[in-house]
Order: sequence, then structure tokens, then C-alpha cells
Amino acid sequence: MYMLGYSAAFRNLIFPLMESFQGTEIRKHLAWLKKTQWLDRNEIEEIQNKKLRALIHHAYKNVPYYHRVFKRLGLTPDDVRRKEELSKLPVLEKDDVRKNLKHLLAQNIPKSRILGTQSSGSTGEPLKYYLDKTSYSIGWAHTFRCWSWAGYNLGDPYVKISMSVRTSFKKKVQDILMNCHYIPFSDVSLETLPNLLKTMKKGKIIRGFASSIYIIAKLIEEENIREIPEPAAIMTTGDTLFPHYREVIESVFECEVFDGYGGESTPIAFECEEHFNYHLCDESVVVEFLKEGEEVAPGELGSIVFTNLDNFVMPFIRYKINDVGVKGVGDCPCGRGLSLMKSVEGRNTDIIVTPSGRFIVAQFFANLFKYIEGVEQFQIIQERIDKVEVRIVINEKFRETDEDYISSRIKGQLGDDVELTIKIVSSIPPTESGKRRFVISNVTPF
Repeated sequence: MYMLGYSAAFRNLIFPLMESFQGTEIRKHLAWLKKTQWLDRNEIEEIQNKKLRALIHHAYKNVPYYHRVFKRLGLTPDDVRRKEELSKLPVLEKDDVRKNLKHLLAQNIPKSRILGTQSSGSTGEPLKYYLDKTSYSIGWAHTFRCWSWAGYNLGDPYVKISMSVRTSFKKKVQDILMNCHYIPFSDVSLETLPNLLKTMKKGKIIRGFASSIYIIAKLIEEENIREIPEPAAIMTTGDTLFPHYREVIESVFECEVFDGYGGESTPIAFECEEHFNYHLCDESVVVEFLKEGEEVAPGELGSIVFTNLDNFVMPFIRYKINDVGVKGVGDCPCGRGLSLMKSVEGRNTDIIVTPSGRFIVAQFFANLFKYIEGVEQFQIIQERIDKVEVRIVINEKFRETDEDYISSRIKGQLGDDVELTIKIVSSIPPTESGKRRFVISNVTPF
């Protein structure tokens, strides 16, 4: 009863005061998004195109980088009035952002509205960028809308598992007010697991990197712990949710996993209660799936390129996030009019490409090693297109026949024109961001 009382007080009093103090409007945008999700696809596309026209005119007038791009191409804002016409503009690469950071900033946005931040840098290269409070508010509104699909309401208690330790006093106070119970993943171990589980029991939902929650679930499973948290749902984000991750997490916690995907403070796609596909956040983003510069067909793998329709302080127009995904097709049984993405397959550096043009995604390797008990960890390294190295950490259950099996399965995918080496190592360290990457390729597939 206390928690129900707090949730109501939070929604009606505490959160409005927080928003007034911070200058955000999350509640307003959340209420709008809960209505627009039920519009039909044509109506949602009209919202997209209207917001796109406003963004393009703003960028041309106020953002030096885009003004130069339009002039160089001989275009005016009226040449890009619908999302189908975005292809007239070049793709924005991460290096373009790094080299033109100052020129990508809008000159008409007050400094008081600008928020500076950076990406986690899963490849060791964090990206600095800016957004405004409107974009920040809408981003959180999309997140809360997704959580509502899992039964969450503003003010309900939730657990956040993140890579870093909370040190900011402001963040700690924010956690208390938001009813958030924070767990730094750096503290996770067999020794800390009992206290960690006590904290996890406090949340209606649990949120964190897919890999982090998977590791906790495996610890629970291997230690045969009976007294476990019983969340209504688990929300994963930050890295790829492989099928075996989902299987273990849902089995251990006995609840559904809702996966979300975004980048550079841009909400891109979330799963609903049907788990049919991912719903794209159409009201705030235009997503393209490209291969050799052309839009792929539904069901085909492509490089993800997005346009954030709300970030006016630093427009991301046709931004290549360096992830790959499969374009969705059809309609979700839930009845929402949002368009679909079938799956996220990871970064484009998580894809092995062969000289014959084959693509092998990280999921293949995850499924391969799932049933080999003698392998504790694995990592696939592709230094060049005709050479692949498989690094494995083994245990006492590993047999020579396992190595032969691994070699034959991978060679069957790679073909005869790729040199394969299997190397036994003592450990495979995570990246600087704390994420563990199964596949690292220096050969760009798209």
C-alpha cells in the first residue's frame, strides 16, 4: 500500500515538481505518445514528414555544417520534404561528427537548453555530442512508453543495473525520487550476489545491459539459488540480446524480457507485449536499413541509419550508427501503427564477411558455443577478409573432439577461401565500456 501511495504521489506531485525544476516535459510527451501509437501507419508517417520538414529547414538556416552540405549539393530545404527524399543527403559518419562538432551545433539554441553528453564507446571511442531538453524529454517519454507495455507506471519501483558506480549526489537524489534502486555491475560477484538479489527484489521491473543481466541469471542458475527476485518484466538495452540470453533470463526470473534499442540519446525501437518484432519510434525517428547505399527489402540485413526528428541543437540527419539490423514486415498483432524492425544483429564490426560475400552474424557463434560445455568464453577476431581467429577459454570438460566440431561448423560457414585459427587463451577481457564483444571484425560489410 505504501508503494502504491508513493507511485500516485510521484505522478501527481513529485515528478511535476522535478520537471519544473529541471525544465523538462516528459509527462506531456508521454501522454502524446500513448495516443499516437494507436494511429494508423499513414497518420504516423504524416507526423514524421511534418517534423522532418521543420528539422530540415532549421538545420539549413541554423546549423553551419548542414547549410554547407545543402549548398554543395545544390539543394534547398524544399528538396527534402518527405522521408523518402532523405536519400538526397549524404550519410553522417561518426568521424564527420568528431571533425565537425562545433559546426554541427545550432546557432539559435540558448545555452541553458543544451545538454552535453557522450556515447558509451563500446569500441573504445566514445562520441561527444549535444541534445536539448526537448529531445531529452521525448527520449525518456519513449522509454517510459515502452516500460508501460510491460506494466510499469511512473513512480513504480525499478532496479537499474549499470556499468559504473553512482558518485554524483544529484544522481543519488534523483534515484531516490524516481524510486530507482541502483546496482553497479562492477560490484557483481558470487560474494555480493545475496545482497544484490535483495536489492533486485525491490523493483517491479529490472533494467540493464542484456549481457549484465544474463551473467547474473547464470550465476543464479549455477548456484541453484531458490530465493530470487520476481519482477513483472526485465528491460534489456545497451548491447545485443542474443536468443540464449533471453532464454536463460526468462527461465531464471520467470518473466518476459522486453528489449530496447537506441543510440546517441535517440530512441529507435522497443519490443511490445507481443514480442512480434521491434516497434520503431516513428514519432521521433526515421530509420533506414541500407546496403551499398540503397534501402534493403523487408527481412534483409542492412546498416542502420537514423534521423532524429527532435534534436534541434545538434541534428543527427542520416546518421550511421554502425549497427546492423533486419527490416521488419507486416503489422504487429498488438494493433499499434508503428513500423517494425525484425531484429538488431549488433554492430557492423560484429559481422564476419567472407571473400565470397557471405555474412555470419554474432548470433551464429552464440548458438554454436551455447551447447559446448567445455568452452567458458569465446571471441571471434577478423583481421582481414580471408583470415579469422577464434579465441576460446576452456574448462576441464573440453575435449579434442570439441575443437574439431568448432572448426568444422565455422569452416562450413566461412568457406574454403578463409584461413581459420583456433586459439586457447586464459581470459577474454571486456572492452573499456565494460561490454563483452563476441565478434570483432576489421572488415566493414556495408
